[in-house]
Amino acid sequence: MDTPRLAGPDRRARRTSFALLFALGGGVCAGACGTDAGTFVLGATTSTYDSGLLEHLIARFNEDHPGLRVRTVIAGSGEALQLGRTGDVDLLLVHAPEAEARFVEAGYAPRRSPVLANGYVLAGPPSDPARIRGSASPSEAFATLARGEHDFVSRGDSSGTHYREIAFWREAGVAGGGAWYVESGQGQATTLHVASERRAYVLTDVATLAMLSQVLDLDALVEGHPSLRNVYSLLAPRAAARPEPAAVFADWLRSGSGRRAIGEFRVRGGPEALFAPWPRDDPTP
Repeated sequence: MDTPRLAGPDRRARRTSFALLFALGGGVCAGACGTDAGTFVLGATTSTYDSGLLEHLIARFNEDHPGLRVRTVIAGSGEALQLGRTGDVDLLLVHAPEAEARFVEAGYAPRRSPVLANGYVLAGPPSDPARIRGSASPSEAFATLARGEHDFVSRGDSSGTHYREIAFWREAGVAGGGAWYVESGQGQATTLHVASERRAYVLTDVATLAMLSQVLDLDALVEGHPSLRNVYSLLAPRAAARPEPAAVFADWLRSGSGRRAIGEFRVRGGPEALFAPWPRDDPTP
C-alpha cells in the first residue's frame, strides 16, 4: 500500500491552539473562577469532560471542600502535559502512560499516580462492513481495517487515545494511510460525531461513547481485550503556581470519598459504572 505515513503523536496537533484550550477551560469552571488562594487549575483530558465524569467529580469535591474552586483546562493528554511543563496548570489528570513516564523522567513531576481506569473500544457502523466484530485482538482488527481501506477517523491530536491508536497500528504492522484515514484534530466527542457521519471506524473510550450513544450511529465492535485498558493518572507539575489546593483535590480523589464518587458515576442514570477507582494495592499500571 503505497500511501503517506500515518500521523503519529510526536507530530503535535498544531491545529488546536492554546488560546482555544484556555477558552474551553474558562467555560467549564466549577464555582467561582478566580485567582485567589483557594482556586487551582486542573488540566484534564477531553474524555473526562465529554463523558461527564469531570463535572460529576468536581461537584462532589465542592460538597466536601466548599472553600476551594477548580478551574479546568480541557485538552488532549499531550497538550495538557505541555501546559504542565510551562506551569499553566497546577494538576494533571491524563491518560497517556508512556508520555507521562517521560514527563516524570524529565523532572517535570515527581511521580505519576494512577487514580482511575475504564476501557477503550473500537467502534464503527452497526453494519460493520469490515467484519471486525469479535476480533481476537485490537491489532487484528486494525490490520483488517487497513487491508480493506475502511474509513477510519483518528483524533490526530497527541491525546492519550491518539497515542494508543498509533500503538495498535504499529502492532498491526501498518505504516501508511490514505484517503480512508482521516484526522479530526479534535476532542473525543467531535471525533465520534465525524466517525458516525462518515460511517467510519474510530477508537474511543467507553464512557464517551455511552454518553453520546443516543445521537451516534456507532456500535462498540471490539472491546474487553487487556490491551484496551485505559488508565488515568494524576501528576503534580513542579512548576505549579498553586500546588496546595491542587494537592487537596489529588488527596480527595484518592480518598474514600473520591473513590466512591468515581465508582458511582453513571451516564444518564444507567446501571453500568463506566469508570473504576484504581486498586489501592496496585500503585503502578
